Amino acid sequence: MAVRVPMQVILALGLLGPAGIACAQVYHCTAASGAASYQDTPCPPGRRQQVVNLPARGADTPSSPAAATSSPSPAAGASAAAVMPPAVVPPLPTMYACRNYDTGERYLSDNLPPPHQVPLGALGYPGQSLSRAYGANGVGVSAPELARKPVLNPDGPLIANAMVAVQDPCVPATPAQVCDELQRRFDANHRKLRMAMPREGAPYEQREQQLQAQMRGC
Repeated sequence: MAVRVPMQVILALGLLGPAGIACAQVYHCTAASGAASYQDTPCPPGRRQQVVNLPARGADTPSSPAAATSSPSPAAGASAAAVMPPAVVPPLPTMYACRNYDTGERYLSDNLPPPHQVPLGALGYPGQSLSRAYGANGVGVSAPELARKPVLNPDGPLIANAMVAVQDPCVPATPAQVCDELQRRFDANHRKLRMAMPREGAPYEQREQQLQAQMRGC
């Protein structure tokens, strides 16, 4: 028959410390005189013993689950620049390294130059020196009209008047050449800016900012 354990007994067992906490049984002891007592050890000889089972209480059971470990949140005053992606460097502008067809002078151009007209003689036609083309008697004469003018053919125009279209040869410029050219343009514009009147400096300031932006890739 189940025995009802008084609340006072349960509270008393709770004060027994770890032994009482870990205990899952209570002994109900009845003396010959009828006096009853409860204890956590077996009854002494001469007393009637009855075992009362109590729900076990784990002494090591945590009262609450462990707090989950979380990464620290960033400081409220963290700088926005710390999380900003790095600035993208713009590519260098496209330029072309060209050679002047007439003079052989080299230069850099933002675009492929269009064809231009040159005298036919610049191409080496008719393949002889001026002395031979104009004749020995005509060279050095003070009156040009006395000199014999060479012609393409007996009935054709003068060689000096014949023109032909030519194209300056160009190749894509290297990054080093582009940077050198941008620096040259920047220096030339900066000199003009320093010498310009205050009311005339706006275009040069705008050009300087444009060149500085292009030179970021150098």
